[in-house]
Amino acid sequence: MKLLLNFTLIAALGLGLGACTVVTDPSSGSSATTGGSGGAAFKSRPQQTAEIARLNQERLRSDMAAGQGEYLGALATLLDIEPSQRPTFFAFTRDKFTVLFPDDRTTAAEMLATLDRELRADPRFGQRLTLN
Repeated sequence: MKLLLNFTLIAALGLGLGACTVVTDPSSGSSATTGGSGGAAFKSRPQQTAEIARLNQERLRSDMAAGQGEYLGALATLLDIEPSQRPTFFAFTRDKFTVLFPDDRTTAAEMLATLDRELRADPRFGQRLTLN
């Protein structure tokens, strides 16, 4: 019985992985994920960041309020925050939470625009080109 269960689990995982393709464009450093369709659409890093923020807005809001978390870490990666700067970035988003999310209607695009502006104004992060 256990062997049958393991086989079924492995088969299901194999089918699930076969339906998703990750394509990396080495010339731009960006990647795109397709849902199994024949063609892959390449997305720029700003497009990826906007999509991730939109799809995970509530999780990002929660992570930013706490100053830590998986989704905030993923955002830091997309924004090219150096690993050594991530604790500073996490604290920064926690400290700027009310600026980044002034109310419950704040969209992901508005939050990202504000985050970009605040990062550019902060001397710890300098004049980064985070979202452009």
